[in-house]
Amino acid sequence: MFSHAIETFLEIVRTGSQSAAADGLSLTQTSISKRVKALEVELGMQLLERGKGVRQVKLTPGGEEFLRIAEQWSLLSREVKILSSQGPRLSLTIGAVDSLNVFVLPRLYRNLHAANPSMKIVLRTLHSDEMYQKLEQRQLDVAFTLRERSYPNINTEIFFTSPMVVLRLRNGADTHAKIRPQDLSADQELFIPWGHQFDAWHDHWWDPLAPSRIRLDSGHLLQSMLHQSDQWAIVPLWLAEAMRAKGPYTVHELTEPPPSYVCYKLTHKQPTASANRSLEILNQLCIEAFGEAVGGLYLG
Repeated sequence: MFSHAIETFLEIVRTGSQSAAADGLSLTQTSISKRVKALEVELGMQLLERGKGVRQVKLTPGGEEFLRIAEQWSLLSREVKILSSQGPRLSLTIGAVDSLNVFVLPRLYRNLHAANPSMKIVLRTLHSDEMYQKLEQRQLDVAFTLRERSYPNINTEIFFTSPMVVLRLRNGADTHAKIRPQDLSADQELFIPWGHQFDAWHDHWWDPLAPSRIRLDSGHLLQSMLHQSDQWAIVPLWLAEAMRAKGPYTVHELTEPPPSYVCYKLTHKQPTASANRSLEILNQLCIEAFGEAVGGLYLG
């Protein structure tokens, strides 16, 4: 009776009158009135204004407050009905750094949705350090990060690797010859911190006390910042190939390159039962899409 009464209350609000609600629910106005009265008794408050000349629905202050709760109840009720008729709904919350979400993972996300259109997918862009904490707190089911950390409850595995290369604007004199690090001017660099190993390699070739004039915290920003022929940036090959596919850029190997870029996949050691099946589906798609990604294959 209580659930029917809430549905009746919402129908009255939606249609604007008790008579219209009666028509919509195929009930008599007497039945509608009884349901509303029973609901008010159960709640201990009046929900609708009553009086002579009151034809359209007017909620009391208590009715306005209860309307918000009733709408939430209706949504939950619908979810329960779906669960009981279709079984548990698959869901997955994925975290990744900005450059991966923009250039590498979109195809994986599209494939995941195409293979499982009913799955609830939540995508979050986060800094690497945040992901470990949110996985520990089970706010993420899986994450893709550039930094390896040791957490007792988190599995960390190499997802793919990629060589680091120099990205520049194309000009008439450009060749694909390898570039020596010492021939690159730090004043013209667009610097992106790719991790501790990269930073240590970078400090070996350029004075760490005279940092680059332009520092970016995301490879995505290169699309708007790399616009002069003498500028350059060191990026993973997959990012360089993505940029070259969309603009007039050239990609060069280094004679003495930095350590390869490594992307790590993070999961909780004890995933929830609801997340476990979704992770199995994602893992299979990862194998299909990234099984040959070592070496820098661009898959965006």
